[in-house]
Amino acid sequence: MVLTVELVLLEKIPRGRDRRFLGELEARLRDESSGLAVDIRMIGLTKSRLPRVKCSGDDQEAFMEILRRSHGVGPRNYLDLSDQPIRKGFVVKPSKREEALSIDVGLESDTSCHVTLPVDRLRAQLFDGRGVPLRDMVARCGFLEDYPLELRIISHDEYSQRIEAELSDRQRSLIQEWRQVPLDRVIAQDVLASEVSAAVKKARIDRDLAAIENLSLCTHSLICKLGTDGRGIVPKLGPYLREARFFVFHPNSRNDTPRTEANLSKTR
Repeated sequence: MVLTVELVLLEKIPRGRDRRFLGELEARLRDESSGLAVDIRMIGLTKSRLPRVKCSGDDQEAFMEILRRSHGVGPRNYLDLSDQPIRKGFVVKPSKREEALSIDVGLESDTSCHVTLPVDRLRAQLFDGRGVPLRDMVARCGFLEDYPLELRIISHDEYSQRIEAELSDRQRSLIQEWRQVPLDRVIAQDVLASEVSAAVKKARIDRDLAAIENLSLCTHSLICKLGTDGRGIVPKLGPYLREARFFVFHPNSRNDTPRTEANLSKTR
């Protein structure tokens, strides 16, 4: 007898757009399971808006591995954090606290439990240990609510529910590459890849962009060509992506001054 397994996928679903995004995700899962003997069923969202999925069938284990690689799967318990220390997570809405960034990795419990990314570790990994305030790191790197990050769990205590992490080597290298390459990036959140592509065509900004990278189901990086100011791209996209949140990432290999107000734009 093949058991049915319930999983939490690491994809954030924007508030108020459940039907559209869950429909898109389900279609992707069916494409990814093509040729496998597996049955998939979407069963709703967690409290933190992560999708729940049930799957069963002879190829269940193979499909679960596909899900881990393509979307990420939330840990079942604290032991999972030790068995698979590299984790995808999403930034929880930054607070006024200056000691850590809170990350949702899909670990559910009776109380709110998030992984923390200590500010000192972020400084060591991204700013050579300099005393950059957390709010400035958020402004420079775009660590806004629901932004996806790959982490390495470095410590956890089940009794106190204290879990600490650092950026994975791959995530750290990616951010460093963005800072060194002299190209602006427009980060679009709460939209699908198909919506971004359609908006780019309607806004007629194809020639201003070098590429579009999908960071998660709902977060995308529009890479500007050399000489294109990302801040000029946002108002052109806005009328076609009214539900989106935008952040303009400026490389700072030669200028390490934080940019704050100009970086974040909303079209709501």
